[in-house]
Amino acid sequence: MFKISQILASAVMLTTSVTFATAAYADTVEARCDVFPKGDDKATYSGLCTFSQRQGYINIDLKNGTSYELSPSGDKPGNFVDKDGKPAHRESGLGKLGQIYRLEKQSLFVYWDAAPYKKKAGSKKNN
Repeated sequence: MFKISQILASAVMLTTSVTFATAAYADTVEARCDVFPKGDDKATYSGLCTFSQRQGYINIDLKNGTSYELSPSGDKPGNFVDKDGKPAHRESGLGKLGQIYRLEKQSLFVYWDAAPYKKKAGSKKNN
């Protein structure tokens, strides 16, 4: 009987570990990002990125190594501060296609469909 309870306890612990590990990644998706300098209509980066949201905190990691960390700010949804404490705002201008984040010096467009970059790394635009 002791061996059965040990096996049962091990099975429960394994199932719980797998469930928590899966839940930790449930709010992270591969996406496509375009980065525009504030007020400019020409992207300085277009390519794959990783979008993560956990308890209102947002991380956007570009494939070129640049990361954006946004923390919720105030009581209204869509208001954030970046890692330097500067205000950032989420806009809904892309509808179901994605989200727009307006930061102090740039705008981030996050598209849920990663095409056309699904099979290749992000590209940096030169002009």
